[in-house]
Amino acid sequence: MAVKGFDNLGVGADGTTSMSETLELAQEADALGFHSFWLSEGYHSRSAIVRATLIATATNKIKIGLGILSPHTKHPALLAMEAASLAEVAHDRVLLGIGRVLNALRKHAIDSTGTTQVVKESIEIIKQILSGQLVQYDGSKFSIPRPGSRLDSELRGALPVYVGATGPAMLRLAGQYADGVVFNYPCTPSFVKYAMPLLEEGLSRSGRTLDDFDVAAYLLVSVDENEKKALDAAKRFVAQKLPTRHSEMLRHAGVTAAEISAVKEKVDRVGVVKAAVEVDDAVVRKVTITGTPAQVVDGISNFLGTGLKLPIVWEIIGPDRLRSLSLIAKEVMPKLRGEKQSI
Repeated sequence: MAVKGFDNLGVGADGTTSMSETLELAQEADALGFHSFWLSEGYHSRSAIVRATLIATATNKIKIGLGILSPHTKHPALLAMEAASLAEVAHDRVLLGIGRVLNALRKHAIDSTGTTQVVKESIEIIKQILSGQLVQYDGSKFSIPRPGSRLDSELRGALPVYVGATGPAMLRLAGQYADGVVFNYPCTPSFVKYAMPLLEEGLSRSGRTLDDFDVAAYLLVSVDENEKKALDAAKRFVAQKLPTRHSEMLRHAGVTAAEISAVKEKVDRVGVVKAAVEVDDAVVRKVTITGTPAQVVDGISNFLGTGLKLPIVWEIIGPDRLRSLSLIAKEVMPKLRGEKQSI
């Protein structure tokens, strides 16, 4: 079946990237015409809101994605206030993502029971606050008591709410209540195909279809004209992050428990830098899209027809991130945009 290509790509970085490099990447992505720049929040590195504000003041067109923030560490009414404040600077460019954020729970010893309800109530509160109405809320997880509260500023433009979702309950919730979903890395075509029926189940409960809903995913992409350089850049990231990834994502990527244990053992034994050299190429290729621009086009094209709408080039980008970003804009995006693929 012939399907349409991806109109655009997002790009993003986590909080381990310095403020100056984050800003430099965002400005370059803005100039190159990327759809959005996404910021995750780790604990405890750099604030997503602070980085987003910096980017908002120094860019013109690129959308700014907050993905994913934790309603466990900050009341959803405060998340709405911060997103609205950011939107005052960025106008209609803000995308707010919330979710479970396992690292936030672990690092702050927060009870993870009832997480789905926490996210559901958070979406309701955020949307009500952003509407400008006086909000009173009495939920099982959050409350805004009488006489209620409202946003003391006027929201400019739309501010969609995304959910970071992996498991069945959260995927259904995202479809029912949110404006979009963001899949975490290492996202694969297999995982997207698994997730889509669950999203559609949630959408049907709210009387909506996929036409009313965005589907985005963090893809681990590393590109360079030299395939080995791209692979080496990806290996460093995989050595550091693979053992901490969600089991469902790894299962769909075909990564075995033995492969995860081997990577972890090497990191524990010799450290990330030395362990990266020993990471098996086959493991890296299971969880990343790595290689020359042509190889990256082929890798991202594998997501065509799965339901994914916005691929987000996440964190690695390549051995020289600014240069690799330019390669993606000039040699990858044009071949994905409107490209016809047979699947």
